[in-house]
Amino acid sequence: MASSLLALVKTLCLVLHVQSCACGEAEIIGGKKVKAHSLPHMALLINTIEQPCCGGALLSSRWVLTAAHCSEISTVRLGVDNIQNSLTDNSVQVRKVSKQYAHSAFNKTTHIHDLQLLMLDKEVNLTDTVKFLPLANEIPDPQEGTKCTVAGWGAVNASKLIMTDDLMSANVTVITRETCNSPTYYNSDPVITANMVCAGTVGENETKQDACRGDSGGPLMCNGVQVPLVKSVWIGLERPIFNCSAPWV
Repeated sequence: MASSLLALVKTLCLVLHVQSCACGEAEIIGGKKVKAHSLPHMALLINTIEQPCCGGALLSSRWVLTAAHCSEISTVRLGVDNIQNSLTDNSVQVRKVSKQYAHSAFNKTTHIHDLQLLMLDKEVNLTDTVKFLPLANEIPDPQEGTKCTVAGWGAVNASKLIMTDDLMSANVTVITRETCNSPTYYNSDPVITANMVCAGTVGENETKQDACRGDSGGPLMCNGVQVPLVKSVWIGLERPIFNCSAPWV
């Protein structure tokens, strides 16, 4: 099982760009609270100093997919609706992380192949609030204009970078790599490669919704289909992390 999942991670190529840090940096900007336990595959990652720092997706009873830059993860909480209540909520399951398997080609400078598998110390129990996110044999490249959703416990205010207690979601639209690399947007800094996906708010009159700090590692859901993409700080057309949902997005 471990070898097959590791092989799967090595083949997952639709990776979103990240901003390197000790833990993840992505937040939900302009989003809304998720209906309680409507995303039962979501995993909340806790670091070695007992702080929540990233999201992830439960793939099977002992494996969670997240971003490679989400380092020093000690435990995983599953079935979490509200962080503050997660240790007293009987529907929440807590598992220790036995091993972390980052993609062998992960590059901390270019952030390509920002994928990682976490092996849990024991199996989780499938319940109404904890379920697997099944992965398809083939993962299509989301096309320009595809409507997607991101979710996580990241901060909801770019000027107050503190993770929110509630699981939040936001709607984003897939944008071409050429557009993302143009001078109007990233100007190739960073370079959005063929192995990355760019998504954010399209249109000057639309409410700015995006990810920026605190929920790296969660899946991207497009057209109602859960696409196992690891999202992180550069998922949207933000500029540096302290300027999330910039005016040009």
